[in-house]
Amino acid sequence: MSLVPSPSAVRGDLTLQPTYFTSSLFVIPFRADIEQLTNTFIKEYMTDVTQPFALFKRIWQDQGWTWMHLKVFDARTRHVYLTVASRLFIERFAQHIEPIRKLVALFGLYTFYFTQPLGSRIPLYSIRHVDIAIDQYGLLLELPKAVSPMLAPYASQVLSALQNAFVFYVLPVSRLEPYNPRVLPREVYVEDEEETVQRTGSTCFPTESELDMPVPGSSGTQEGGMAAVKVPKKKGRPSKQTIAKRTKDAVAGLDRWLERTDSVVGRAAGGSGTGPSRARGHALLSHAPTVSRANYRAQKTQVLGALTEQGGEGMEALERANMAVLGRLKKIDAMAAEKGLEVGGEGGELTGLGRVERAASRGGILSLMEGAGSSRV
Repeated sequence: MSLVPSPSAVRGDLTLQPTYFTSSLFVIPFRADIEQLTNTFIKEYMTDVTQPFALFKRIWQDQGWTWMHLKVFDARTRHVYLTVASRLFIERFAQHIEPIRKLVALFGLYTFYFTQPLGSRIPLYSIRHVDIAIDQYGLLLELPKAVSPMLAPYASQVLSALQNAFVFYVLPVSRLEPYNPRVLPREVYVEDEEETVQRTGSTCFPTESELDMPVPGSSGTQEGGMAAVKVPKKKGRPSKQTIAKRTKDAVAGLDRWLERTDSVVGRAAGGSGTGPSRARGHALLSHAPTVSRANYRAQKTQVLGALTEQGGEGMEALERANMAVLGRLKKIDAMAAEKGLEVGGEGGELTGLGRVERAASRGGILSLMEGAGSSRV
């Protein structure tokens, strides 16, 4: 008996998954389409107030809403599509929405529901009920009184048709999130870096090739004369081996970048850029962060002034903050030592923990910039 699968002459049909219609790929554009439909109706209604529903139907057809029911044919996916589309009309029945915009949403829900192809030769799935929260249903019932007298008869007629067809399935109040799914969109689509580059032609993140770019005055090849080659990104979740290799490559690229970059201090001193006296680091690292330092000092002065105004209570609060920060650093130091990692107490007097201990006993941690943690003070 052969275990080889026999070939099939029937091709598989492409079908949208139900999660597509609950994702941001569908929900956000559909909301924008409803907003465009509403704005167009309001704009044209200002010039012609004689037949509002006839005007709405014309705009509905002009914008291609008549083809919405032919978007998907699979019953399972179609149920989610019709439910989400109806809900996006329902969600516009809110307190902060203008009455005329609620009326357009009512017209859209009415037209969308009653234009479902029920008697087509190829039967298509259709929904019989539309979920609506009870507070939104109350706003819907008050809509004929909220709109202008010219629009009130149309709102009453459309609402009556929906009620007579028993369309609405009333749920608890919307603050309890009774819908399924609870919020829309449920899935948020996020572009990866490759798709962003293909769409915009640029990326906001530095790549490995950028780390390997030659700086002015240096050769454009790596050590050994080999040029940097960027490997195309693979789809799927990377393995642990791949993650480790990428980490090593990134560290090696950063190290090469540091080796090729001279500090401004070394150049100003007339150094040749080679030998032990060469300063490692980018040119920007040699400049003091003047703006950040000024902002920090201004905020520190403001905080100390506010604490001084409170007298002894302010100074006690500052002392407790110093001891809390110092205790937290000691705890981190002990946890690192338990795991065999490099700890803050092993580096001598220049380590962060030692400086904080001295600063806490002298002028406070906020005085570190003034040399409170130095062993020479």
